[in-house]
Amino acid sequence: SGLKRLFPGTAEVSSILEERILGADTSAELEETGSVLSIGDGIARVYGLRNVQAEEMVEFSSGLK
Repeated sequence: SGLKRLFPGTAEVSSILEERILGADTSAELEETGSVLSIGDGIARVYGLRNVQAEEMVEFSSGLK
């Protein structure tokens, strides 16, 4: 009938959803953001980077390391 063509069945909807879920991009990239308090002699004092240790190298949004 005409209604069946307009509205897919449960199995078809289920199949479409499963296909989209399995094909979804699940990659993620962790990024932390902080504020630079001061820079001098190759040392940057930064606030807000909870997972950074002393003497650890970080990369700024400009690409500077």
